[in-house]
Amino acid sequence: MTPRLVLRPFGPGDIAALARIGADSRVAAMMGTIPVPWPAAEIRFWIDKARFRGEVGYRAAIALRDGALIGGCGLWGAPASLSYFLDPAQWGRGLATEAARAFLSDAFARFPGLDVVTADHFADNPASARVLAKLGFERTGVGMGPSLARLEPAPNIHYRLMRASFEVSHEIS
Repeated sequence: MTPRLVLRPFGPGDIAALARIGADSRVAAMMGTIPVPWPAAEIRFWIDKARFRGEVGYRAAIALRDGALIGGCGLWGAPASLSYFLDPAQWGRGLATEAARAFLSDAFARFPGLDVVTADHFADNPASARVLAKLGFERTGVGMGPSLARLEPAPNIHYRLMRASFEVSHEIS
């Protein structure tokens, strides 16, 4: 929980909001795994896969304090990689940074051996670059990345965040 947000598990009640958010090409094109349109059956599978099972490989819903779903954060793979998305109606308010900071704080607390988190964003998504910079991620390189909502792979930028630098910069112990 943050001053403006609640991070919680996704549930069946989130299908309509996820379909609406995912149908926005500005969101889908920045995600690797969201097709346009995003069918309800695929969203149900995505929600089931998102459940926390005691290890890296889960997502949390980002909701406003009134309960309205506005996005999600996730941590996947080895090395663990952060992902997030937000309803465009909420862009420009610092909510992605607020949610990702809380999500990372929780992940570092859950997994004492998690010392590094990676992230990437498509080069045509400068807002994600700003979010990652605010969180303390350092740029490590460039590459090409796929998206189900794009016709072909697109340039992306890679980052890494060390636990120690996150804890110092965000006063976490």
